[in-house]
Amino acid sequence: MTTIAASLAVAASMLGLAGLAALTLPSAHEQRDPSPIAIAYDEDEDPMSEAVAALLDTASSLHGSIDTLTYEQRYEGQTYSKQAFIYVPASYSPGTPANVLYLTHGWWGNAAGLADGVAPVVDELETSGEAAPTIVVFATYYPDRSFATDDYEDDYTLNRFFATSEIDTLMNAVETRYTTFAHGDTSDASLRASRRHRAFGGFSMGATTTWDAFALRPQYFYGYMPMAGESWIGREEDADEERLAELVTAGAVREGYGPGDFRILASVGSEDPALWDMTPQLDELRQDYPNLMTESSLQLWIDDGEAHSSTSVANQVEHNLPLLFPST
Repeated sequence: MTTIAASLAVAASMLGLAGLAALTLPSAHEQRDPSPIAIAYDEDEDPMSEAVAALLDTASSLHGSIDTLTYEQRYEGQTYSKQAFIYVPASYSPGTPANVLYLTHGWWGNAAGLADGVAPVVDELETSGEAAPTIVVFATYYPDRSFATDDYEDDYTLNRFFATSEIDTLMNAVETRYTTFAHGDTSDASLRASRRHRAFGGFSMGATTTWDAFALRPQYFYGYMPMAGESWIGREEDADEERLAELVTAGAVREGYGPGDFRILASVGSEDPALWDMTPQLDELRQDYPNLMTESSLQLWIDDGEAHSSTSVANQVEHNLPLLFPST
């Protein structure tokens, strides 16, 4: 574990994420994340990532701190060394359990950029007492930057893998190092028992990852924050809305959960095209599973006047986190 403000080693390990190039494309799926990263660099120049440099600067102004966590993940026969950025609240004390929220970005995004925009919001919520102390883990679903292609649909295989396999690796790395309500025990039984203090969220394709986590791994998470993204779980079979609702709720039904056993806080900007992709799915979930998807267990907050932007991501986290982990 290394505190980011004390070391530039993180930046060196993030080489290759050079050049910010925002694109505006016609549909919700084809819209890049707020600060997309272009893969355009000369390895001999050894540049520092702009996203990591910005996070270094942001970290110095927080009440809490930003740590880096390195872990290894095997994917398709190859082992990758990966890093997550961890927001640690100022009130955190080893031995005293804190809630934990796992967040991931969308197409062409990166963990450093997401942390740079969201950590200050979480820091203020925790410092002001609006939200309970929460460790926030900013992670990437890309094994390395070579997987960030020009086709957003390539991400979904990685989204599914992250939600169902890599998250186990990450939870083990995080929750054996920090004191969460699992108390260092990342066995299946312990993670199930502590799930009310654990949440998963993401923006854009990270929201798609979040829906997969709810559908396929609900036994480990109580809270879900899908921001500006719908579920793709039925794409392989070209599922209609009714079938998609069945697939999304399958995990909760399997576990015998009721509406008090989870909370989905969906959110999106009013000017974001993703709103029109999310709304039919949410309507179908409420219509087909009214006793499970209630006004309490499935909520939608619309960020008035905002589009698919970093500003809206911050607004959505600011609105959702106190509802998910209210201050006691």
